[in-house]
Amino acid sequence: MRSIPSRYFLFGLLIGWALSHTTVFGQPGEKTPEKKAPPVDKLRAGLNKVITLDFTGQSLNEVLNHFRDKTGLSISVDQVAFMNTGINSDAPAGQLELKAKNERAGTVLRKFLAGYRLTYVIFEDSLLITTEEMALPRQYRQRVSVDVEDVPLKTAILNLARKRGISLVIDPVIKKQADTPVTLQLDNTAIETALRLLAELADVKAVRMGNVMFITTAAKAKSIREEEAHTFDSPLNPNMPIQGPTVIGGFGGGGIAFPGRVVPGGIPQIAPEGPRNNVAPPKAIPDAPPRPKGVVNPDGTSSSPVPPAVQPRPNPQASPAQRDPNDR
Repeated sequence: MRSIPSRYFLFGLLIGWALSHTTVFGQPGEKTPEKKAPPVDKLRAGLNKVITLDFTGQSLNEVLNHFRDKTGLSISVDQVAFMNTGINSDAPAGQLELKAKNERAGTVLRKFLAGYRLTYVIFEDSLLITTEEMALPRQYRQRVSVDVEDVPLKTAILNLARKRGISLVIDPVIKKQADTPVTLQLDNTAIETALRLLAELADVKAVRMGNVMFITTAAKAKSIREEEAHTFDSPLNPNMPIQGPTVIGGFGGGGIAFPGRVVPGGIPQIAPEGPRNNVAPPKAIPDAPPRPKGVVNPDGTSSSPVPPAVQPRPNPQASPAQRDPNDR
């Protein structure tokens, strides 16, 4: 009987030792692992940051580098678009002022770039500085991979758009379709194609309105396309790859990469061939067959050639009175 208490005593010691080496979750002072914010969220937070600047640079490169250092934003440059428009970011351009007082960083950058017909878009993990004409094609051509299974359309499409900085709005009238489970697997596909395919799986349509992708009914999407086709839609097919490298050296993360010397006027382009003239050339009129000599034409004339009239030659021995007065 004396052995029973000793057994309980040993068992209690083991339990105490085990508890002393066990981590108690939620214990005060313990740090829980923090979730890293997606790169797009970091970029948006940086663009919303209120800043004050007073800087004067000599080139576009110098100004953008100062803005990057001041805000900590990752910036890259669409070098192909720069070269095609003849912009040399390293060339001295006089006094370039970048001044702001208690303004959002995104507003400051957009105002400055507008003076050069440039803008920025969120491209993957950085801000891409590009021309106004190439902003939307660049953003909607981003390559993505999709792997969703029985996920509500609303969840799948919003998550995908957010990862690439695409502004997306879902029409309230398709609330039922927005909850439709969708399944899709894609690799290395343009994000616009992926968004449209997800919408099709729920029997709705994705239509682009400026820089916003709108998910709505088929009828409303058709009406919007007819009204805005010539205003917003780019003439370039957003799903067609660009000839050659999109950006020399690739779209980088931190830092700014600029091209070297650029000839003013941009890269010479071959003029497109004009419309072909589909009008058939006039048919040649066949030559009339020769008529035999001596045959009388219907109008009474002869087909025989008539020699030209022979003018008499003046007689040098004739007297002046006998000579023709016109023969002088």
